[in-house]
Amino acid sequence: MKKIAKLMTALALMAFAFTSCEDVPSPFGSVAPPSKDPGTEIEAKGSGTLADPYNVQAAIDFVKELGADVESPTQVYIKGYVVSISEISAQYGNASFVMSDDVDGTNKFTAYRVKGFNNQKVTDEDMIKVGDEVVVCGKVVYFKGSTPETVQNSSYIYSVNGESSGGSGGGGETSAEAKGTGTQADPYNVSGVLQYISTLGSDTNSPSEVYIKGKVKAITDQFGTQYGNATFTMIDEGFTTTFTAYRILYLGNQKYTSGDLLKEGDDVIVCGKVVNYRGNTPETVQGSAYLYSLNGKTEGAGGGGGDVTPGTPSGTGTEADPFNVAAAVAKCNEVGTTASTESYYIKGIADAEYTVSSYKNVEINIVDTEGSSEKFKVFRVKDKEGKGIKEGYKIAKGATIIVYGPVVNYMGNTPETATGSYLVSVNGQAPELDDGTSGGGGSSEGGGGGEAATSLTNGDFETWANSLPTGWKSASTASSATLEQSTDAHGGSYSCCVKGNESSNKRLASQEIKLAAGTYVFSFWVKATTDDVAQARPGYVPVNDGTAGSYSYGDYATLSTSWQQVSYEFTLAAETTVCLVVMNPKKSNYSSGKDILIDDATLTKK
Repeated sequence: MKKIAKLMTALALMAFAFTSCEDVPSPFGSVAPPSKDPGTEIEAKGSGTLADPYNVQAAIDFVKELGADVESPTQVYIKGYVVSISEISAQYGNASFVMSDDVDGTNKFTAYRVKGFNNQKVTDEDMIKVGDEVVVCGKVVYFKGSTPETVQNSSYIYSVNGESSGGSGGGGETSAEAKGTGTQADPYNVSGVLQYISTLGSDTNSPSEVYIKGKVKAITDQFGTQYGNATFTMIDEGFTTTFTAYRILYLGNQKYTSGDLLKEGDDVIVCGKVVNYRGNTPETVQGSAYLYSLNGKTEGAGGGGGDVTPGTPSGTGTEADPFNVAAAVAKCNEVGTTASTESYYIKGIADAEYTVSSYKNVEINIVDTEGSSEKFKVFRVKDKEGKGIKEGYKIAKGATIIVYGPVVNYMGNTPETATGSYLVSVNGQAPELDDGTSGGGGSSEGGGGGEAATSLTNGDFETWANSLPTGWKSASTASSATLEQSTDAHGGSYSCCVKGNESSNKRLASQEIKLAAGTYVFSFWVKATTDDVAQARPGYVPVNDGTAGSYSYGDYATLSTSWQQVSYEFTLAAETTVCLVVMNPKKSNYSSGKDILIDDATLTKK
């Protein structure tokens, strides 16, 4: 009986000892898991953005929805308290710790091998402590279906106790407030582009070019004679966080021709695609960026870039025969720094993508050919009646723009539109106004009123690359014709020659365009190249996963050697990816199968 009593006493003591251990701090780096499912008492909050980070519970729910070992496609922001620290390694420059929505560790998310502020290596082993409130940015994963955590080497500490620059052991403020929208009119500052890049994910190029403004901090490679580019870091004035302009070209997107063109402290704006290289180096994409301005000048600053070879001026400045950019620049040089008393029509192509801001005007450079260094600035123009352009209205790079008004050589170095100018058309169509209507009068060649389908680029066939018109080569079999550039143009300098074939139909096809449900009018100008009988047939074809479907065509148009406009109306019942096509039919009683010319194509939604 005594043995049994002693045994019962020993068991009771063991039970008490194990129960008491719950109040003993766990060893460094090994927090015991909660005894209940994480987050059963905490509400998920946040959207994962910098402005609205996930709380820990929302991050846990997010990774569980991804599934076991599936990395998030982009970086997210997570906010919580540090409840335990596994490691802070100055050797490897990272840290591992556990976050929770409360200091008791009710739910847990592991920040695994994250870097420090500004995605830089951790150098201060005291940068975080248990109890600190932190925001972490990075990709996340549900590791082996059991541990919500950040992806190794794809995350960093954005802030500690509200400081994003080392407030707990750190050396002063390093990051400015993120500003800008990345447009030419409103460039990102360095902090702004870093924030934008954080949304892209590792090694994902931005879908389009952006503009970044800052000061040159350090020049890594000033000038390479072989490649004609430079590499340097940029900062926001008064701060130390850097962005790398990697192997970018000089002003006008041209190669450098001499050294010693940049110096530390220069004010620069860089234009190009950006990337978070290997998840730890925000920079421009090699070969896809250039120096847009240097200390306020966009051409010839700093002694570099060489002489700009101007284009050949053409046009009379009338509605029927607009100035090209070279002629507009020449006129500005003639009138000087005082605006011209006469107004002119000017036609060119957009040098970069542009989105109308809350100012509801258009400010964009136009050129005669893609990549040209000779530019004319369309400066803050609205509609003919002074009505604002709709906020969010987009102008694609390469779109054909016509403006009308007086001109001036502003400050003696910037040919641009003067007060009283307005936007006539974009790709042959009047721009959408702030009240939802179309303004500016449009072009007589626009193919009718309605809303322009802005995805149709290079409708005037002025832009060519690799012997093909930009925007007019389908990735599917819809493009079957051989194309050539022709100087016999209906408008501008060039048209597209669609080579014929006596034994088979040949097609000019646009690149794939995603169109919403609705009725559209596809119009173009066309002529025969000989006196032989000739025809053209407009149409479209749905394209699915790179495969062309069944073609839909309008009527055959009988051609002559004079320009004539052909239009085709069609209706889509649902959103569809299509190629617009123009058929040059094979030899028959109505066609000789000879070459035809196409110019000034437009697509309008009714």
